[in-house]
Amino acid sequence: MRSDSTVPTAKIMFVVLVIVAATATLLFGKESDEGTGSEWSALCHADELNAFSDSLCAVLADTIEVRCMRVESGGTLGGLLFGTGISGRRYQQCCSVFLDSLCWKSVHVGDTLEAIYHSGTLAEVRARPIRARGYYSILFNKSGTAESWAWVDVEKWTRLRAATVAIESSVWQGIADGAVPDDLTPSGGIMTARDSSRKVAFVTEIANAVANELFVFDIDFYYDVRPGDSLWLLLEETEFPHTGEVSFKRIIAARYKFANGWVTEALPFFHTPDSLEGTDLPVILDYYHRDGASLRTLFIKMPVPYGRVSSEYSNAREHPITGYTRAHLGIDYASPIGTEIYAVGDGVITLRGWNGGYGNHIRIRHANGYATGYGHMNGFASGYSVGTYVRQGEVIGYVGSTGQSTGPHLHFEMLKNGSFVNPATEILPPADPLTGEDLDMFLLQTPVLIDMWSIMADTEIPVSLTSDSTDAE
Repeated sequence: MRSDSTVPTAKIMFVVLVIVAATATLLFGKESDEGTGSEWSALCHADELNAFSDSLCAVLADTIEVRCMRVESGGTLGGLLFGTGISGRRYQQCCSVFLDSLCWKSVHVGDTLEAIYHSGTLAEVRARPIRARGYYSILFNKSGTAESWAWVDVEKWTRLRAATVAIESSVWQGIADGAVPDDLTPSGGIMTARDSSRKVAFVTEIANAVANELFVFDIDFYYDVRPGDSLWLLLEETEFPHTGEVSFKRIIAARYKFANGWVTEALPFFHTPDSLEGTDLPVILDYYHRDGASLRTLFIKMPVPYGRVSSEYSNAREHPITGYTRAHLGIDYASPIGTEIYAVGDGVITLRGWNGGYGNHIRIRHANGYATGYGHMNGFASGYSVGTYVRQGEVIGYVGSTGQSTGPHLHFEMLKNGSFVNPATEILPPADPLTGEDLDMFLLQTPVLIDMWSIMADTEIPVSLTSDSTDAE
């Protein structure tokens, strides 16, 4: 571990403000020595201001001290705290807050911890995990008691950027060649192992969004992709001014043009679904075709990736534990413990917790009278509770073997208007299209979006062949 000391930005700003105030006093509080009323020049007082600034910095240096420790191989949280002079009751409080309240349970090489002292008394502790953008802060009062703590995000900006991708071998490689921004890294190039891993993550996130979210129902990315295809993207990205780095946030709009001329599209619309009207939930981003038809079906087919059906829907099945013959009104997907479980459709969680033989159980209410249930879960994904609105494809939990279960699997069931139906044979309707005022607004916004997008991309964005053929490329 190494130690250094710096003056916090807030204190530097304090010095600047005092200097500005002093300058204003000199400007407006001192009369000219000449009777002519000539303009006053600050240059004649430069020496006074410099001396004043030096004096303030000397005072701050005596009253503010920042001790910083960096985690090296084998480092621990306790070592960071002791290394910055934190011991006794304050040490116990820091450990308790970091571990229990802020859930900072392990340190990694490169993590840092800053202890800020005012006149020799600990005032604040900041922990900066190297793998996160921000820091944990614990504030202490004058009596030395931790009075508040929080995670503090670093400053970040959001921007829009257009990218044009030519597909020669694969979508992933095309994105890597044509959609990575020049300022992904501070240097503008891939200079380090970290830069390389950030580029791979950036490309993978976009490729997953294109293939597994936007066009999952329109394009088979194993068989349909051909050399000569093109992809246009309107990306929302996050800039971090303190590091000069950029990260992917989400895709706002996308167009995929096949070499044979056929075009499919994912156009955005921010709205509140009918099922959420009257709630406090914010508007959401959904994607539609040019005519307002949704890109999605109401449900995806499987809640578990690559799950094996171990027990089908049946009106009469011998229960493997009780031995009784009874209905099995769902489908069991055998999968390793910890496998992610997806919400098959948009909806609101109505049950999340222990539910008898189901074990850990989640139930979701969807549109059109549908509901789905997920049982025997090993655990729940964080960030969700009863009343939370979930999106199709979001991870809600993990495969387990809780409740009445003979092995790790997911028990998945579907209800329509309160009655159980077979998810495997249920004809799933498409997600609701835009109608009424929403459709009118969407049709009004789309040409504006396309024009803006074309200007940003410096090329004409092609439209679907289902629209006016004179507009198609």
